[in-house]
Amino acid sequence: MPYVETFRPDIQRVVSRLIKEHGGLSLAMLYKRNDASENAWNLIVAAPWTDRLGRAQAIDIVTRTLSEELSFENKQIISRVTILPTRDQFVREITSYYQVASPGAEQWVTNISAAGIPIGVGYIFYSQ
Repeated sequence: MPYVETFRPDIQRVVSRLIKEHGGLSLAMLYKRNDASENAWNLIVAAPWTDRLGRAQAIDIVTRTLSEELSFENKQIISRVTILPTRDQFVREITSYYQVASPGAEQWVTNISAAGIPIGVGYIFYSQ
């Protein structure tokens, strides 16, 4: 993963900015089903404010923030942005297994599943 040392701080800035501008999060994580592709990360965000706004508007906010905060090379690693409801089973399972919240905190996960969804590798940046 050639960009791992720069994309994690970039994503931390995105998470911090989303919290500052829009309010708390329930979950913010990057994941891939397998470790084979370097540029196939899915950013998952769940928050009370995304529930209120709806998926389309929330995706717009998250993708705009990514565009403004990620370096050029790190923009290539995110292949998808997924907004999940805070009540989604995947969100509930991850947030019950992992508690990550302090600024700059993250949890590396590998070979787990939540709600039947396999996670080959991932970084949990916020989970409450």
